Amino acid sequence: MKSLKIALAALVGLVAVSCYNDFDTPAPQKLYTADDMAAMGLTRITIAEVKEKFGPISNTGTNDNFSTTKTLKFGTRTSEEAKFDGLMEWPEASKYYIKGKVISSDRQGNIYKSLYIYDDGEWDGDDQTGKAGIELKLYNGLYLDFLLDLASKPIKSQWVYVRLDGLYLGNYRMMLSIGGAPSDGINTAGNHKFYANSNLDNPKVAALNVFRGEYTTLDDSDIKEVDGSNYTSLGEADLGRLVRFNKIKIRYAGVKNQDGVTPPNLKNGGNANPYPSWIVTDWGTPIFGAWYRWAYNNSEQNIRLYGSVLMSYNDAAEYTSDPGVYGIRTSGYSQFAMKPIPKDGTEGTVLGIYGIYAKKSDFTGGSEDWAQYQISVSRIEDLGFPPESLLSEEWIRANTPASSLTPPVKNGGDDYEGD
Repeated sequence: MKSLKIALAALVGLVAVSCYNDFDTPAPQKLYTADDMAAMGLTRITIAEVKEKFGPISNTGTNDNFSTTKTLKFGTRTSEEAKFDGLMEWPEASKYYIKGKVISSDRQGNIYKSLYIYDDGEWDGDDQTGKAGIELKLYNGLYLDFLLDLASKPIKSQWVYVRLDGLYLGNYRMMLSIGGAPSDGINTAGNHKFYANSNLDNPKVAALNVFRGEYTTLDDSDIKEVDGSNYTSLGEADLGRLVRFNKIKIRYAGVKNQDGVTPPNLKNGGNANPYPSWIVTDWGTPIFGAWYRWAYNNSEQNIRLYGSVLMSYNDAAEYTSDPGVYGIRTSGYSQFAMKPIPKDGTEGTVLGIYGIYAKKSDFTGGSEDWAQYQISVSRIEDLGFPPESLLSEEWIRANTPASSLTPPVKNGGDDYEGD
């Protein structure tokens, strides 16, 4: 008990230092170090080790209720939490922290309330335990607090320290993240949506566990390089990492291209979904509309929808779950949502966070495999396609189906996003 009080006192003192800022003589921003973590009585553990503790990431559960929504609490469950079969506990984690470099930015609005960090799994000469990245579910405007300058050479970044105690490691459709307690909501169809964890929406609350560290740079090895010769090397361990896809092609499917041709459908499980498209999932059954921009943003009607554009190394692929097929996932809130996309078959380079949207039951192959690999970019500059390859505004206006201009909306006209 005495050691706990000492650790808490040290933590409060450090947070107080970070919060102090005189109006006339502002203090420099506190940047934390490993010594500060040691003063809190914490020991470092790698991101890879944390993710491994969850178990197979395909063990996402059915998400029908909190008992079937898998979550790992860093620390000990409360008596109230113990009744949830899906909530595991890791008592020893209260003594650990992780440290990672910032690899995402929400400056252009495409990555919302999420900060991805990465560590290479080794330090101080220790053997590598695995390169790994993970999402921290935090608050909006993270670029103001955490540095990532992808335009600089070398890329400027910042270390982030995360005290694990009291946080939750959650799995949503095979993507692990660290955040607050499990949460749920109700969609337009009236169905509950259960989430394994939640955002730490209040920066002051987040500051009790997430600390800004020293400035650093991203090394070449911090970004995984992929091309047509090695894309099959991408695996579960790479989910949450920053990946550069070199010489990859835009692929239309089930939607007319610039030559007036409609390429064969690329199926998602048993459905022949169109790509490129906007998507609405909030009504229960997904609804799509052919869309030749990165996402849908109608500010007058207050409707913003995710867009999905496929890119591929695999010309023979029939399903989105086939190796070498990836969906570029763009938020309707992003600053570049309404920018034109490249023409079908355009080759370019994409830099983004590698993710997945799937369940364990998806991995059966063919029409029963609903998995889709998704890429989230921080900036439009990370969508590296030749300017001359972009569709013209005239072509887009002439070829966008009328039905795509009037997507379904939430009751009351609220804006919303698809999953």
